[in-house]
Amino acid sequence: MRQSRLLLEWAILLVAAIMGMAALQSSQMTQRLDNQLLDTAAPLARPAMSDDITLVAIDDQSLGEIGAWPWPRAVHGALIDRLTDAGARAIVLDILFLENTDLADDDALERAMRRGDNVLLPHTFTARINSQTGIDPLYPLPEFGSASVGVGHVVAEPDTDGIFRRFDLVLSTDKGDFPHLAMRALEFLEERGAGTTERSALIPFHPAGALVTQSASDVLAGNTLPEFFEGKIVLIGATGQGMGDRYSVAAGDIGVMTGIETQANLLNALMADALIDPVGALWQNIAGGMALFALFLAFWYWPPRLGLGVAIALVAALLIGSAGMLAWGQLWMPIAPAIIMIVLSYPLWSWRRLSHVSRYLDREAARMMGEGHGPQMQADHEQHRLEGGGMEYVARQVERMRGLILRTEDTLSFVRQVIEAAPDAMIVLNDQGQVEMLNAVADQLFPDWQSEEALSLNELLLFGRADLQRGGSEMLTEDGRIFLIARAPLSGLAGLAERSGASDATEGALRSGEILALREITDLRRLDQERKQMLEFLSHDMRTPQVAIIGLTRKPGDQSAGAMARIKKQAERTLKLADDFVQLARLESPQLQLEDSDISALIEEACDRAYVLAEAKHIRIEQHLPQDPCFADVDASLIARMLDNLIGNAVKYSPEDSRIDVKLNCPGNSGDGSATQIIVSDEGAGLPEARIKDPFARFGAHATDAGPSAGLGLALVKKVVDAHDGTIEVASRPGQGTRFTISLKN
Repeated sequence: MRQSRLLLEWAILLVAAIMGMAALQSSQMTQRLDNQLLDTAAPLARPAMSDDITLVAIDDQSLGEIGAWPWPRAVHGALIDRLTDAGARAIVLDILFLENTDLADDDALERAMRRGDNVLLPHTFTARINSQTGIDPLYPLPEFGSASVGVGHVVAEPDTDGIFRRFDLVLSTDKGDFPHLAMRALEFLEERGAGTTERSALIPFHPAGALVTQSASDVLAGNTLPEFFEGKIVLIGATGQGMGDRYSVAAGDIGVMTGIETQANLLNALMADALIDPVGALWQNIAGGMALFALFLAFWYWPPRLGLGVAIALVAALLIGSAGMLAWGQLWMPIAPAIIMIVLSYPLWSWRRLSHVSRYLDREAARMMGEGHGPQMQADHEQHRLEGGGMEYVARQVERMRGLILRTEDTLSFVRQVIEAAPDAMIVLNDQGQVEMLNAVADQLFPDWQSEEALSLNELLLFGRADLQRGGSEMLTEDGRIFLIARAPLSGLAGLAERSGASDATEGALRSGEILALREITDLRRLDQERKQMLEFLSHDMRTPQVAIIGLTRKPGDQSAGAMARIKKQAERTLKLADDFVQLARLESPQLQLEDSDISALIEEACDRAYVLAEAKHIRIEQHLPQDPCFADVDASLIARMLDNLIGNAVKYSPEDSRIDVKLNCPGNSGDGSATQIIVSDEGAGLPEARIKDPFARFGAHATDAGPSAGLGLALVKKVVDAHDGTIEVASRPGQGTRFTISLKN
């Protein structure tokens, strides 16, 4: 399956999940689950019960002491008088006075209400005459209604599951709008919740019995302190068995609550401005849609195990977010539709992904079996098929692919071992032109490179302080080594792209992968340079003195001593050039005649050989040698030749009446393993600036103040030191002489 098709299916499932969530929300199919979530979380939003609200209950005690219900209305008047005298701020009677009784009793109740001027009465509704659906308000008797300070409805309807959760603050009919009794009480009290525009409100109920309650019989008998009701809002209603309404309410747990207690909870919530407002359907769908989109993003970018974790986390986030909105914002957002679609989306997408993987396993197994893997692999596949006959279908697919992958891994491991074992440095570039692999030899060239770093070839070369030359065909390292670069495209990756159904762009990227082989040609280039220098030497330096000799012999009659001297000088120069060239050629061979030699003796002999020339220029050669012999495993003849060149050059280029110091440090005799050090310094003019840059350059005859030079002496010195795995350092300043420091390993 191409990625575009999988993306299309992903998008279709996402849209289907969002539409399914919207359908669940609009049809209210999940209302029961949402109500259960609300019941559990509602206690987080309930305000503290106000100390200003008090209940006077017409309870079983009152019925036993005062008499059976209904009581004479004079009793209600007496109860109102008691509360008025006690300083009650408002009296809310949850008792319907719809018909006339004894005239004297009715007058007593009316007088008490007018005297207190703080009594509110309820009204209800009745079915409209000659109508199947209409209702009309049913008010208390006119004399009571006019004596009260407000009349409001007390209609209460539970939800479809039988649980009472909400009030109609304003009940609308074709006859108008009818506020609730609690709203009328707030208007009378001028409390802040009186101006609410809500038509319906969810109430965070306190458990039954949470309100301070006094028995009506105790109030009538004067058994309560008068100041107990001072400034209070007193609600009077029936709580006795078989009297009044009782509702199942959610106050953490589902419990039964009397009608007057529900009225008190509503009034308390209104006074605290703590009504719970349901979030609109649009915002419910937006929040749920964002959660589903986040889930599907996790499906697309993350592995299945993380997708399950994200699904669980989103469900938890919705639950916590909904509870948080309820606790701190008095907002209730039903989240059951979103949770259900999240729970359903995970197995749906997992099924789709598993189906895709299953088809891929079948397709790849068939391709691998049919494309160049030979009869042995096909036989192995058949064996796996027979052995896995009792396994589940996908398990058999996985087992078959496992065998093929193991065989492929063995092949790739073999290829990797071949690359690792290659004598040349090998660099493998991936389809993006980035370095994918270095073999062991290449690792030594770029020791600081880490395999997890995605670097291009140019970045790798910059990282290793190397540079491409000759149009990218050669590489020059920081230490002067030269490598020839051979490139080969990894065309097998392009075939893999075609077989796997990759896009044209991907196939082109795969085709750009290549492997680079770096073969060191430093010695070849050096030998080529030496060959050129040798030709120059033979064609120029050796030829020049020979031409001079021939020219001198062709002068007729010139047999003077001066001519003979010049011929002799040119012949000696030719001989020295030939001798130096032979010594250099000998040093090209790694075969040295090593023996345990006394370096002090070699220095003394070299100084003796230079004595005649030094004496002629009045130059003193001072030797600073240890008293004991200094032995080292060296080629004595080459060391002697090296000393002759160094001391001879010092005498040749030093002014008259100067001094040459030859010093030997031989710490090796003490057994500490340090190098033997030879130091030759003079008081001459120092090396020319051009010579200081490359003091050991080979060949190149040139003229100096001390006479002509073939330029082979210092090259020979460097060769001798290198042949003994030693080091040589040069320090020279104009007019202050030159010092050569040679260190030879013991």
